[in-house]
Amino acid sequence: MILPCVSHDSGKNGRPVALIIEDDQDTVDLLEVVLTQVGFSVLSADNAADGVALAQQHAPVLMTVDVNMPGMSGLEATQRIREFSSAYIVIISSRSHESDILAGFDAGADDYVPKPIRPLELRARLAAVARRPVTEIVGAQGSAEQGWTPAAEDAIRSELLRQVAAGAPVGVALEDEDEVEAGQDGREGMLDIGMRFVGGWVEFRGLRINPARGIVVVDDRLVDLPQEQVDLLEVLMYIGTRSVNARHLALRLRGLTEDTATTTHRQDERWIEALMTGLRVQIKDDGPQPRWIQVLPQNRYRLVRPTEDVAVSDDTSA
Repeated sequence: MILPCVSHDSGKNGRPVALIIEDDQDTVDLLEVVLTQVGFSVLSADNAADGVALAQQHAPVLMTVDVNMPGMSGLEATQRIREFSSAYIVIISSRSHESDILAGFDAGADDYVPKPIRPLELRARLAAVARRPVTEIVGAQGSAEQGWTPAAEDAIRSELLRQVAAGAPVGVALEDEDEVEAGQDGREGMLDIGMRFVGGWVEFRGLRINPARGIVVVDDRLVDLPQEQVDLLEVLMYIGTRSVNARHLALRLRGLTEDTATTTHRQDERWIEALMTGLRVQIKDDGPQPRWIQVLPQNRYRLVRPTEDVAVSDDTSA
């Protein structure tokens, strides 16, 4: 079904409409302040039934939905809203309700933000989803000169994630199988190492990536990465429990093979080393005991296993 486009509230200087569905008044007050500062015209409902009605009446571009409310749940509200709206829906939930978050994605949500809400983090997340700096969204004095709307997802990456989550192979193995350490890539390897597929996101022990939107979140905080580093992280996620060398990563990032490559192994090793260093610094994983990305000798890389005691240094000369 093709969903109708969202619209703006013409009665509020053309500002895009945001709808808060939340029964906790303190949370409503905080969200209203943040969303108004960003340039939204804000509506709120303290129960899910009224929230669905407001969504039908005002066609907001953005909605935040608390999953735990009396009467109709936020999950049911999300499902009903998704039947007639293509708005960007953010689930608001505490960390202790992971099952609600997962159910929220199943109901049609696009993202989630944990409680307690961090105002600066929420603003940054909205900017990332729109793929524009916060200053362009907020305007010089909090106006909505350019408005807000979620940027279109990368359809190819969205479909790849869907296929991987369904168990399709990702083709990590090279022509020379000796180049890839024994292990499992794709869905099975990703689950074995402790990842979860959550809507359009892949979660890995506090590290989250939305490949189709180019968004990376570490411990619930947005990390602004160059696109090449986002691409590298996406490829690393899909290798699961395998290890790969720099040449393989470089070919994957460029979409090339050994037959079509135009660079040397040494050039690729230097390029990946620089990219990897920058990525690990940005996600604060460059210490002696990494949480996510392990640097191995001979320009090889793998993801950290959930049960191992990592004591591998960054020495790649061996």
